Amino acid sequence: MYYIVQPGDSLQSIAMQYNTTVRDLRSLNPRISNPNRIYVGERIEVDNQWGFNPWWGNEWQRGQEEYRKGRAEYRRGRAEYKKGREEYSKYRGW
Repeated sequence: MYYIVQPGDSLQSIAMQYNTTVRDLRSLNPRISNPNRIYVGERIEVDNQWGFNPWWGNEWQRGQEEYRKGRAEYRRGRAEYKKGREEYSKYRGW
């Protein structure tokens, strides 16, 4: 995958955007001799042969946290529902 440099971009900002490091970008793009000099319109390879994984790193951790929060909320809801059904059953005499 390639990224076309936009005005105001730096290797650091591109690396952060793609969850990688400047060192990895430089190893993928050996023609960049000075990492402080990239040009608007320049094509930079940002992906290696294994492909870009958006769930890598912080994104994956955030996803796991959201999953755990959702599971806890679901369990609380089920407990409330069960309690409500028990109270309803007592009221109805079942």
